[in-house]
Amino acid sequence: MNIKKSLVTFTAAASLAVTGFGLSNLSGNTETHTAHAATTITEGVPSVVTTTTTAKLYTEPSSNSKLEGRSLAENTPWAVGQAAKDDAGNIWYFVGTNAWVRGVDVTVGQPEATTQAPSTQSAVDSLISTAKSFIGTPYVWGGKTPSGFDCSGFTSYVYQQATGKSIGGYTVAQESAGQQESVQSASAGDLLFWGNQGSTYHVGIYLGNNQYIAAPQPGESVKISNISSYFMPSFAVKVL
Repeated sequence: MNIKKSLVTFTAAASLAVTGFGLSNLSGNTETHTAHAATTITEGVPSVVTTTTTAKLYTEPSSNSKLEGRSLAENTPWAVGQAAKDDAGNIWYFVGTNAWVRGVDVTVGQPEATTQAPSTQSAVDSLISTAKSFIGTPYVWGGKTPSGFDCSGFTSYVYQQATGKSIGGYTVAQESAGQQESVQSASAGDLLFWGNQGSTYHVGIYLGNNQYIAAPQPGESVKISNISSYFMPSFAVKVL
């Protein structure tokens, strides 16, 4: 992210760097910008402020001064040349020639980095890839680790590893992990349940194309199966 400088005209010759960003430093400006009835702050002046709203600019550090006619965009960082306190005790920051911004419209420092949540599709892809990586893992009654899974232990472990979601360790608990839907409405990544709601006895993960993956029963291993009328799921739950 670049420090915003194009909106206002800077007249300083010096420059400084903060956390890898080039910032304009107005300390070399020979012009005095502090208005009457405002006191220049000399200690604890931040080098950068970030707007928390669309911030109006003023020609002097006073709410009674003229509006400069321009504004700073929300959530953008700006180099600070001076700071002042007006006669009402309000803090102001000088961010360019004839350009003061109110302290209440900014926070000190750079904007916080945001982490974008993965898209639903990428979460589904990760879930299915993780589930398939355990094909061949033996069925173990009550098993909840890659050394052996039962049906609900498998779905619980896969969801936790792939998405960070805790869906519960047993079929009945997992029924409440999302929105219930019909099997015909299920999409890849949804949970498939066998049995009546509140007393289900089997669960797997739908892969799409009429296929699901599950830890089936004692003597078998995690595998991909086709949905059939012989062993038809009762309902599905959309978690992602």
